Amino acid sequence: MKRKIIRKAKPGRAPARAAKSVKRKARRIDRSLVAAAEPDAIDLLVTSSAKALGLSIDPAWQPGVTFNLRLILRLAALVDEFALPDDAEPAPVFRA
Repeated sequence: MKRKIIRKAKPGRAPARAAKSVKRKARRIDRSLVAAAEPDAIDLLVTSSAKALGLSIDPAWQPGVTFNLRLILRLAALVDEFALPDDAEPAPVFRA
């Protein structure tokens, strides 16, 4: 039985390509975020959601909550734009 020869990547080249790819994606994400929602709309959403749920948000925490909501929306946009084939099905649930 013959063993397959595994080729190793040239050192120093692959991480640089990956970093460039990540930077390009980050720029694309930031543009979509700006187009998707205005800054005032996100602040209003945080404030009104907290009020509707009966939560009090410390004013010092408001920027952190807003940042995390923007991050969640940005990640949700990535998931939403990923196209699935028509025959894709959810994974089965196994119970013991």
